[in-house]
Amino acid sequence: GQSEAGSIQEIAALIAHRAGTVPPGTWIVGRGWDLGNLADNRADPDRWPTRDDLDPVSRHHPVALVDFSGHNLWANSLALAKAGITDRGPEVEGGEIKRQPQTGRPTGMLVEWGARGLVDKVIPLFSRAEKQQAFQAAIAEFNSQGVTSLTDAALGPAGETIARGMWSSECLNIYDEMSRAGELNIRVNILLLLGQNGCVRLQDMIDGLAAWRPPQGLDPDWVRLSGVKVFADGLPITKTAWMHDDYLGGGRGELVIPGMTDAERVSELEAIIRYAHDREFQVGVHVTGDAAIDATVAGFVQCQTERPGADLRHYIIHGDFISAATARTLASHNLGLSMQPTIKTLIADQEEGIVGQRRAAYEWPMRTVLDAGVHLAASSDAPVTYPNWREGIQSAVLREAKGSGMVSGPDQCISVPEAIRMYTINGAWQDHMEKKKGSLEVGKLADFCILGEDILTVDPHEIREIPVLMTIVGGKIVYDESGGILG
Repeated sequence: GQSEAGSIQEIAALIAHRAGTVPPGTWIVGRGWDLGNLADNRADPDRWPTRDDLDPVSRHHPVALVDFSGHNLWANSLALAKAGITDRGPEVEGGEIKRQPQTGRPTGMLVEWGARGLVDKVIPLFSRAEKQQAFQAAIAEFNSQGVTSLTDAALGPAGETIARGMWSSECLNIYDEMSRAGELNIRVNILLLLGQNGCVRLQDMIDGLAAWRPPQGLDPDWVRLSGVKVFADGLPITKTAWMHDDYLGGGRGELVIPGMTDAERVSELEAIIRYAHDREFQVGVHVTGDAAIDATVAGFVQCQTERPGADLRHYIIHGDFISAATARTLASHNLGLSMQPTIKTLIADQEEGIVGQRRAAYEWPMRTVLDAGVHLAASSDAPVTYPNWREGIQSAVLREAKGSGMVSGPDQCISVPEAIRMYTINGAWQDHMEKKKGSLEVGKLADFCILGEDILTVDPHEIREIPVLMTIVGGKIVYDESGGILG
């Protein structure tokens, strides 16, 4: 989630404190800083965090701080040295090592997966026991929020070193072991991540799927390996989303797919989608800019036209700036979309200075998408935002910016029942499980939660505070309000 730290100096003070409590040489790793939440950047949009902000307080400790989105990493000089990042190199694809224009000196900011992965791979990994503890704690937290199913949208060979190994293939095996032992307490849908540190090219897809050996005998009601994950572009807040029109101040971003030109990158993206489609994998694509969305959806449609038949339900993940026309294309081809309403309200104030008021208000156009007839699902994108789905519903209904409280795009507000469907039956549709879960019907899996207020009649401003009294998964109580996680 987003850190409360409001300035670079405040973050440096936290690092100084940590450095004073751990032995020299110990990695200091953190997550959650937000450019739009830093007073330094608000005063000067060109002021990004640098290695020089961290070095004075961390001479003997490598430091790696991932932002709240997970796409950008802020490193000190010692971390850069351990990663082999110098004034002369290396060159990266699918990301950028920020450098001073005159000297080429790395600033300490690594943007997108192709760059941040250089540091990820030299940070010590969690042990299997530590991963298991993390899974148990996370699932208990999800259950406490009334969550009965999740999509782990990036596990696999490309995630071995991301987040200290929490995106690795081993994590799929941990899910499987928990399921077999009757300890999972949540249904999991997994997208496989291939390529280098999350940056995917066609050859990575070919080699990765040829070498992949999934666990045998997975119970698909509990652990489903349904498809593959692709990162197509970056984020609007860092101007790495690929847009049709310029950002304020210039630039339109580009795909993070390798290639020398836009045309080459689009061709590679289409080839990746086609390869997965032909092998009947569902494809989930992280994509945010309107140009990147149009290219991705065109790739979906093209491969369905070439090889129709299978009901794969490829889908867009995020889709910040999807147009009405492209939304109608999704609907007419039985393609999906997963949006994250809480991110909308988290970044709304910041976006006006990046794309202007009109586009910022339109961003995350849920009304437009639902009116087009799309199966619109919703999620928290945890750990990007905390997995409180009631807060997501409140955000979708009100669209009130977290900071200013302004209503960002009132014409895109949706109703409470529509928002509930995003988190229930539409998510089940995305999982190919709408006949088994997602609604309370005789014969379906008994997955539901009990709330302390009537979500349909309470003041929408109070929805996020509605308490979860009990959570039931498969007819088993996995959480109750006494705070006990019951076996």
